[in-house]
Amino acid sequence: MRVLLLNNVPAPYFTPLFDRLGRTADWKLTVCYTSVWNQDVGWAEAAQSQTASHKTIILDQRWPMLRQRLGSSWAAALALLGVLRQQRPDYVLCYGYTLKPQFVLLLWAMLTATPFAVAGDANYYTDTAQGWKRTLKRWWLRQITRRAAALPFVGTANRLFWESYDARPEQLCEARFAVDNDFFAATSAAEHAASQTLRAEWNLIGKTVFLFVGRLVKRKNVDLLIRAVRQIPDEDFALVIAGSGEERAALQALADNEKRIIFAGHVAPNDLPRYYALADVLVLPAEQEPWGLVINEAMACGLAVIAHKHCGAAVDLVAGDNGVLLNELSVLELATALQQLSRDRERQNARKRRSREKIQAWSLEAAARGLVRAIEHSATTRPAAPVDSVWQKER
Repeated sequence: MRVLLLNNVPAPYFTPLFDRLGRTADWKLTVCYTSVWNQDVGWAEAAQSQTASHKTIILDQRWPMLRQRLGSSWAAALALLGVLRQQRPDYVLCYGYTLKPQFVLLLWAMLTATPFAVAGDANYYTDTAQGWKRTLKRWWLRQITRRAAALPFVGTANRLFWESYDARPEQLCEARFAVDNDFFAATSAAEHAASQTLRAEWNLIGKTVFLFVGRLVKRKNVDLLIRAVRQIPDEDFALVIAGSGEERAALQALADNEKRIIFAGHVAPNDLPRYYALADVLVLPAEQEPWGLVINEAMACGLAVIAHKHCGAAVDLVAGDNGVLLNELSVLELATALQQLSRDRERQNARKRRSREKIQAWSLEAAARGLVRAIEHSATTRPAAPVDSVWQKER
């Protein structure tokens, strides 16, 4: 079966999944990326090579002159039409549904009656579009749910999202969002000595270390975390902030040289296990977080977790046995959670062990099997015809 998969950029957490997907299934798999790089996401650009399990195409690099004239998104969309015409896939898997190349792929599948699946991390709890944007979104997503052969979901919040747009039970198939647990567990263990050197350098020996990993942007609410730390008089804990972004200068000013708050700066993905080995608890205070794969990574390295209850990963992976779920996302609530996990070391260690146990069920192998099952069980399903008018009154 010829399967074409479309994703935005070769993000470090998707590459190993797609490699396993190509090795798990008896398919001729082509993975298309809209672009090789997106400056907004914060990963270092990496050279892409063909793998033994699938062919890789960077769409906006196929016609450089067109990219210069029309921009990356349009160039990728037009290049995708050429790939579809050439390869004529039997099945297409689209990550996302809003960008030009995604729209082109989904519309092509509907018009050619090619079975398709839509995947991603859309979160029921963060689905807050209003007004005309809400109307258009509901119309477009109902076109998708009426016609999709499969809607693989990465977790509970994602399943609820699709159900809110009338997804049918037979379309839904679990394909859990995952990272390479073995890599993070083994590499963090190997980085133990280096992490202890950092602990000594930053005067963290014997302290509970809380860790934030991510871009320093407004929606991550790192300012609330800093305010919470500064409210607590205890000296037996510290916060390490691994990341960079537009809010860094403001956050450093807010920290006001507080010795318990350490800004580590940008950390490359391959270096993150050292920081997980350094820490005891991951804190992700973002409320509008579709998933949050840093939670998967941290749990694979044996960290307890503090996260908002509507964060996609937290809905499924975080509870009282391995961390704290935040409800109001206030400074007081964060401060209470920090104190709860820093003062009782025995319970803290039990939660860390439980994190490592729970994440084993969320593996790349399980994610790949879920996607293969979703596609192969729905491969004979044909999209319903024609697309409804955008002006048709919603039921």
